[in-house]
Amino acid sequence: MALANVSVTVSGTNPFALTVKSDQGLVVTNNAILSGSTNNTATAISASSDGTAASGGGAIDWTIVQPNVVKVQYNATAAFTGASFTASPGDNFYGVWEYPWNDSLTNNGIEFDLKGVGNGLGINWDNARAPAFYSSAGFGVYADSLDMGSFHFTAGQAQFIFNTSSLTYYIILAASPGDYKSIIETYTGLSARITMPPDSGYGPTFWSDNFEQDFHGTVSNAQENYYDVVNHLFYNQIRATSMFADRPYGTGNYSWGNFDFDPEYYPTPDQFIANLSTWGFDFQVWAANRAFLDTELYNVSAANGWLFPGINPEYFLGPALNLSIPAAYEYFLERMSYFPSVGVKGFKIDRGEEGEMPVYEQNIQMQLFEQICETTMANKWGKSGFYNFARSAVDRSRSLTNIWNGDSHANFTGLRYSIASGIRAGLLGFSTWSSDTGGYVRANALVADQPTPEVWARWMHFSSYSPVYEIMVGTNHTPWYAPYPSRLVDVLKRTANEHHSLIPYIRSFTYQANVTGVPVMRALFLETPEDNGVYDTTDAYFFGDSFFVAPITSEGGARSVYFPGAAQPGYGHGNGHGNASTSGTAGRAYLEYYNKTVVQQAGSSATVVLEWEESPVYVREGSVVVKGDVYQGNNKWTGTDGESWSPSLTIEVYPTYKAGYAEASFPYYTGKDSEVVGINVVADEKAKTVTVQWSGDLGVPGTPQVVVYGKSGARNGTVTAPVSGKGGKVIVEGFESIFG
Repeated sequence: MALANVSVTVSGTNPFALTVKSDQGLVVTNNAILSGSTNNTATAISASSDGTAASGGGAIDWTIVQPNVVKVQYNATAAFTGASFTASPGDNFYGVWEYPWNDSLTNNGIEFDLKGVGNGLGINWDNARAPAFYSSAGFGVYADSLDMGSFHFTAGQAQFIFNTSSLTYYIILAASPGDYKSIIETYTGLSARITMPPDSGYGPTFWSDNFEQDFHGTVSNAQENYYDVVNHLFYNQIRATSMFADRPYGTGNYSWGNFDFDPEYYPTPDQFIANLSTWGFDFQVWAANRAFLDTELYNVSAANGWLFPGINPEYFLGPALNLSIPAAYEYFLERMSYFPSVGVKGFKIDRGEEGEMPVYEQNIQMQLFEQICETTMANKWGKSGFYNFARSAVDRSRSLTNIWNGDSHANFTGLRYSIASGIRAGLLGFSTWSSDTGGYVRANALVADQPTPEVWARWMHFSSYSPVYEIMVGTNHTPWYAPYPSRLVDVLKRTANEHHSLIPYIRSFTYQANVTGVPVMRALFLETPEDNGVYDTTDAYFFGDSFFVAPITSEGGARSVYFPGAAQPGYGHGNGHGNASTSGTAGRAYLEYYNKTVVQQAGSSATVVLEWEESPVYVREGSVVVKGDVYQGNNKWTGTDGESWSPSLTIEVYPTYKAGYAEASFPYYTGKDSEVVGINVVADEKAKTVTVQWSGDLGVPGTPQVVVYGKSGARNGTVTAPVSGKGGKVIVEGFESIFG
């Protein structure tokens, strides 16, 4: 990316302050550097212009390390250090926490530690986090530390303080006005970026809170309960890629700590997992750094002095191992190797913020445990041959684990908060994200009508257009069993199969997140920064750069949808969003995706009313969408035992003649050795033609189906290939754009 050039000057010595300026006019004021003996007593320090702190308080150093990045280091004599930044009163602050405080994308008015949030409105334990924030003014700040810290955001000011005497932070300026993606790209390049998951990781994934109960028909143990799910998916032809075992599944106190499967419920675990694999399912299990009383994990750790002291080991409240102790780390790593040895391909990584360790250890210990889980699986299956996911993770764990958003409440509030949570996770660089479809926390302990059928149906649609689709069944909570209607199974099939068909699309944008940090699930202002009205939209998002998704989040199926992208007159630096001034031009239009007949203009609003079977999804003018069936998973119904299945691709094109969008390109990631094939589209208004062309191997046998959508509907193109056999070209003549 082309970067802004910055300069940095000392703008004050009492208190010490730095001012960073870009050659494009952005000014960032680091108005104070803080120091003190406690978090609550840290105050602004004075220092000379060379960074020598007054009264022997240490030294400050600053360096331009990239054209748009200033690195600041403060080595202090006090135990706590921090910094504060001023901004315009109308600026928004984003980042730090996945949890959507007050159902908002912003942190305005929030003061909280860099730790797990705990129980909250809409979601419990929604705990991905990062020591980084962004301002709508066009800059970000990243504090490079795993130490415990706190952040405080007020009107016109952002502040952080960490429990360390040696603090490094980076001031990051947008590459150009409004380019918030460049802030994310720079920040994740300094911290960590996601690792590509296997194709099975995208889901749909089916699991139960307890497969050792809620038996139906002839089912008599947990293994057979999984098989019952496998059978229902097969007979309904519902696509799936994996399953996982939440607790209980092992022996011992609360089913964790003996590194095994309970023979009463899992009599033949090796064969059971092999059977699932044969039927197209990868299999993961629950794991946590928590030693329950009288388990092997507890007894060995207690004997060696590895447990954090003063924590009740009874039942649910076992202490964590201090993984900073090398022997404890190596022991845990070695014992975890049992699971991949019997075929397990991933961990659901739970807890880490429920009192099992001192609060100040949360970020350090979770990163170490996620490293154990990642190493355990990578040693057996390779770097991208498994799927780990956690609810509690700090930014340095991005390359170690994927994220699910904790325990969502099984109602419309939980759905609304989960949508906002997914958007916020993306802003933090945690792209490969999921929520428990339908919610986890139910009003009266596993009652059958939580969630309601409508809540579940609406959530299924949301998960269809999430980076990962995972859904809890069992415990009186299964779509094909009473009290749920058969209509819900139809919605499950529609959404699960739609998500599966989107794997080529999702995988391509996940690869972009792996390379740049820019997420799949995107806040509206990442794509339409020119639109003042979308800087705190929590109930709609872009999915990649082609889809605009606005889930229904209330009973009855009605909602108002605002279509983003209309530039505001007079929009510029003075409005708090740091963008160049524009004159109120129209942005890209939107085509309703399922029926492909209704076009909405940027800046307009519409009221939609939809039954369970549909959800508001729109494709942007000039977009390219690559879909298909590239991963077999559980499809054993195509031919005998699925033997007739073969991968296929469809390239959907939505051309326009509008200036700026008549040419488009889709970077298709084939899944092989970082291979990206550009699929390019040119709409020529004078010739009334649309040309679709690519120059590489798309990784499927034969040629893809190419469908060009215009005013007359879908037109299938005939692919011509070069002599080499790689690449292809389609020309559609006499084309009229549906976008006018």
